[in-house]
Amino acid sequence: MLKPTLDISKLLLAVSSLNSLANPILNNHNYRVAFISYLIAREISYSNEFLYNILVAGLFHDIGLLMIHSRDDIASVSNLELEEERRLHVHSEVGYQLLKKFPYFSKIAKIVKYHHYPYKESLRKEVPYSSSIIHLADRIDVFIASKIKDENPYSKISLFLPQLEDYLLRYKGKKLDPKLVDLFLKKVCPKEAFWYEILNRSCLEETLEKLLKNFENRLPTEAFYDFAQLLAYLIDFKSPFTATHSSGVAQTALTLANLFNFTYPDLRKMHIAGLLHDVGKIAIPSNILEKPDRLTEEEYNVMKSHVFFSYKIISKLEVEKDIVEWASYHHETLDGSGYPFKLGEEDLSLGSRIMAVADVFTALMEDRPYKKGLPIKKAMAIIDMLANKNKLDKNVVYVLKKNLEKVNTERKQAQEKARKLYNSLRELAISL
Repeated sequence: MLKPTLDISKLLLAVSSLNSLANPILNNHNYRVAFISYLIAREISYSNEFLYNILVAGLFHDIGLLMIHSRDDIASVSNLELEEERRLHVHSEVGYQLLKKFPYFSKIAKIVKYHHYPYKESLRKEVPYSSSIIHLADRIDVFIASKIKDENPYSKISLFLPQLEDYLLRYKGKKLDPKLVDLFLKKVCPKEAFWYEILNRSCLEETLEKLLKNFENRLPTEAFYDFAQLLAYLIDFKSPFTATHSSGVAQTALTLANLFNFTYPDLRKMHIAGLLHDVGKIAIPSNILEKPDRLTEEEYNVMKSHVFFSYKIISKLEVEKDIVEWASYHHETLDGSGYPFKLGEEDLSLGSRIMAVADVFTALMEDRPYKKGLPIKKAMAIIDMLANKNKLDKNVVYVLKKNLEKVNTERKQAQEKARKLYNSLRELAISL
């Protein structure tokens, strides 16, 4: 069964790293912003709650970008500077609207909402001071990233430090909070250790994990369940064609597992595994996810990699082995021809077999760029064929067929709920 509480340090880092997988330009950006924000905040207060919220907000400040996958999400604007300002505003608001639905992150949500408000504008609104700290750290890191692009970044530190100082002083009191700028320039920036840390991903990740652990902020099991749902939304909402997929797979797997008389704790694990099964798709480019035609062999090889990335991400979390396997083995087959581990019948538990059937069934019923959702009889004919070829488990398929109306009804209800939220966030992004 799931542990009563979970150490979420690895989970927070794993979710934060999704932005880097989605867009290499953002590589390590969230980590660096979190660390810079924490160091500035520590010069202001040693309050555990204040520092913890700063760290998590830094890690999550760009989470809304995961749902803004194309320029279509920002209305067509001829002025590129204005378009960039709108993009900043949209991703902050979308991140806020998503995070605030989960009580555990309600305070983080408000920090994220205002993290791109410039100093003078923040004075006129109820902007949390934490948002101003994140804003400064974000601008500092964007500047750093623009200057360091080679394999030996330490060699460039002395060259761009004067430029960074000029940049901060130029916007001090205008776009950037003057007190925070002074704190950074006097207390953080002069230390060589800061630069050695922030320019080395492995050191930075290790330090962030230690900092998060120090707060001993363990996540209650129910909150982790909510967090899995948040992750599913972040992954699925990357494309309108996958916007409800994980919700459908999770519900289908849950219904089937219930029909197999899984215990309540195992049913919870099955639902979580279904929500997380496609988390690796964040690493797949949108032009492949949304290609309106069949994928080439090269594109298909890229698409297949999502399962491995799901395995790597979920393995970082402090969850039971069952969740990792049920989520990560959904493209393995009984005859050993699946991917990415080429597992066979003897390696695949009932939970993994249920997840595989749930994934195929849900995918066949959905619209995709290259096809419409299939009529249920045709979908079941394909599933029968896969079972006869020893790709899918015949017993699981039999239970699906015997309870088809119930399974399909509950799948549709779960997907309709996810679609409603997706549409509301899309409308928000377009209207801003």
